Amino acid sequence: MKKIKFYKISYSIDPKIVGKLPKYSDSQINGFIDPENNSLERTDKYQHKGLTYIPKGIDMHKFKADDNAKITDLMSSLFFASQGFFISNKLNEILNFFILNNVKIYDTTVFFKESVLKYYFLDFIRTYDIVDFSNSKFIGDHSSSLMRIGGEKISVLSFEDYKEKGRLLRIEKGFAFELIPVELKLNYSSDMLQFPFSGLKYVSEKLKQKIEEEKLTGVEFEETDIEFYLDQ
Repeated sequence: MKKIKFYKISYSIDPKIVGKLPKYSDSQINGFIDPENNSLERTDKYQHKGLTYIPKGIDMHKFKADDNAKITDLMSSLFFASQGFFISNKLNEILNFFILNNVKIYDTTVFFKESVLKYYFLDFIRTYDIVDFSNSKFIGDHSSSLMRIGGEKISVLSFEDYKEKGRLLRIEKGFAFELIPVELKLNYSSDMLQFPFSGLKYVSEKLKQKIEEEKLTGVEFEETDIEFYLDQ
């Protein structure tokens, strides 16, 4: 079993990189080119959250970037914020050379001032079948890393077992507690991951290095305490 390195990936919030964005949205992409057609139904549709991909039939070609935004290779958005990222053609081309299980990429259009930008949306599904739960390690501890004291190890057999034992833990110790992954054994390889027990997204060290080598903009990486393993 081989130990592999992953990093958390997210978008930059540095005004020097993404521009001075309005406080009400704090996102580079924060509107539509046809705001006159806005409605509660439309807003709900573009806030899709769940364990599945974005539903079919949604128009992905009317997004508008804020006039004060700076255009980057990975952009923040008010739309599908928990689902994935808007990415440039350059980043999309890089991803073609990596293993992407449980990820879909859609063509999108982003309007910025007088420009029409060809972008893509990177859609993650929160998958659980990639995790070998019985050979992974979880502890029961505070959801905030700053409040953790090193909880007891809790054996987990499956995703359903994970949910049930997490429920019991919250009943016993309070809603601030949850099952924290310490070691995750993966059933198969993927250079991008999102798990059902977290909204965080991860990339392999190999993909991180390539993004950095190509000097792509708007991307932030962060170390994770989770140790990942994969059978070779």
